[in-house]
Amino acid sequence: MRSRFLAWPVAVIAIAAFSQNSLGQEKGSATPGRAVAYVPFDGEKTTWHDGFDRYDFVMDEESLAIKPFKRDDDERYGVKAPAKGLRRCIVVVPKEAAAGNPWSWQGCYWNHQPQTEIELLKRGFCIAYISANATLKPGKEWDAWYAFLIEHGLSPKPAFIGMSRGGEYSYIWATTHPGKVSCIYADNPGGNPG
Repeated sequence: MRSRFLAWPVAVIAIAAFSQNSLGQEKGSATPGRAVAYVPFDGEKTTWHDGFDRYDFVMDEESLAIKPFKRDDDERYGVKAPAKGLRRCIVVVPKEAAAGNPWSWQGCYWNHQPQTEIELLKRGFCIAYISANATLKPGKEWDAWYAFLIEHGLSPKPAFIGMSRGGEYSYIWATTHPGKVSCIYADNPGGNPG
């Protein structure tokens, strides 16, 4: 029940943070006056909760090439572990995008307690994810996924949602790229020295 109760306030905080950070910027623009047009995602379209369109991709960890990926039917709303040397990437798009193409980046645990992500989708946010676990920490792969999403016209400042290890990973990426984050919602974030 606690997580359902938190979905609305978290969505409101993310929307407020995004709105404040994007003042003076044109739709999808990293700098004022430079618009980036939305580019629809390629690949097979499946559905996620409440009928939102889901696009799956796979990234090669060596070349950082991102290609459309056909997910297994038995994944339903979830995601399976990637094959060695690959990262699974997912983007779910709203039925109608909010101004500025805001998006939320889930730091870990795809589809666990997705109430906040569903609420953000209803409010026009895209939701993105890249494989993350104890050995798949933020690094060049996260940078490549970010660049891919920005090239598709999403806002240059995502709102992060980080639960447990996802909170730790959100902070790692945000402290490395402080100008590229609108806000972080961390629910019981993990933290490891080093």
